[in-house]
Amino acid sequence: MTEAYVLGGVRTPFTRYGGTLSGIRTDELLGMTMKGACERVGVPLDAIEDIVAGCVNPAHEGMGDIARWAALAVGFPDTVAGATLNRYCGSSLSALVSVSHSIKAGDLGVGIACGVESMSRSGWALMKGEAPFSPRGPVLMLDTMWSGAGGPPNPVLLARNAYIGMIETAQNVADRYSLTRKEIDAFALRSQQHAKAARDRGRFAKEIMTVPIPATKKTPARVAEHDEFIRDDTTAETLAALPVQPGTTQMTAANSTPLTDGASAVVVASGEKAAELGLEPLARVVSSAVYGIDPLIMGLAPAWAIPMAIRRAGLKPEQIDVWEVHEAFSAQALGVLRELPNQLDGFVIPDDKLTPNGGAVAIGHPFGATGTRYVLTLATELQERGARYGVIGVCIGSGQGVAVVLENPSAT
Repeated sequence: MTEAYVLGGVRTPFTRYGGTLSGIRTDELLGMTMKGACERVGVPLDAIEDIVAGCVNPAHEGMGDIARWAALAVGFPDTVAGATLNRYCGSSLSALVSVSHSIKAGDLGVGIACGVESMSRSGWALMKGEAPFSPRGPVLMLDTMWSGAGGPPNPVLLARNAYIGMIETAQNVADRYSLTRKEIDAFALRSQQHAKAARDRGRFAKEIMTVPIPATKKTPARVAEHDEFIRDDTTAETLAALPVQPGTTQMTAANSTPLTDGASAVVVASGEKAAELGLEPLARVVSSAVYGIDPLIMGLAPAWAIPMAIRRAGLKPEQIDVWEVHEAFSAQALGVLRELPNQLDGFVIPDDKLTPNGGAVAIGHPFGATGTRYVLTLATELQERGARYGVIGVCIGSGQGVAVVLENPSAT
């Protein structure tokens, strides 16, 4: 079977809602990142055959299929195809799986897996009346930042409370595993400390592309080059002093992921195509898995998806050198870490192998872009450590998890 390899990629800085990247159209943000990935790797734009993008809210400036429109907007040839998928927070990781499957099947030589979310620019969805061409006009308006451009709630799902807010699912996970506020805040502090150390030693500079920001009436032209959520002054005391979010007893703004704008992209190719282009692969895509659970405990699904992906790779957990466990909320990530030993015959992830550069609580979480950000982060970390195997596990709204195992080819 043909193998699929990650050749490299880039991401934008992850910035605040209404912040540095908020003035850039969502399609242009994704397009410049896809183009930047090709430039960073050294792949001509006309060598790309297909692009699969993850995006939760493409309706506003992506016209539905943001992968295709973004490619055309930044100068990819008309011959480059594109498709967009939505698996909520796992969207771009699923995009990687989709591109990899096409390569392994022999249907694709080189493509891009990517994702974007501009939560600042997510639009409003106006629902029509039920009668065809109803003269009543819109009957319901939804903020697509939260609903993913979905329509009115389904009564069956409402009855089982499936549309519960994500922050409430994090509280459910905290209650399920009797997590304390102190434990939850300590995990958020760990994420901040690891991310700060990674930033300070130039680790994130290997991933981030600078983004030019045009001048406005209030600000001069500048460049975005750093993530905006890493706080140097974070302490246990400052975290403990923050108020809890409504509907929860332990979730705060600091132990939850922030509203984020950003994009990420990786170039993926067969071994034959990589050799033809004269490029050394960064990582091999070994295996993947998805798993579904009750939406009320949404964040736990990676605890089942990760072991499935490891088993499909023919590996044991002891062979995994780096574990990127997504932090939608500190409590959610802790819940996964509490449940994983039950699914891995008692195996506990060593702390020095767990999200060594910090996670989404500190770095940010633009829904559609997070998956391929993890791919780039993990592949780079495996190279830096001279380590062989790593795994990514991402939780997903509606009660799903997606996991991917990567291998460092130079460590075999």
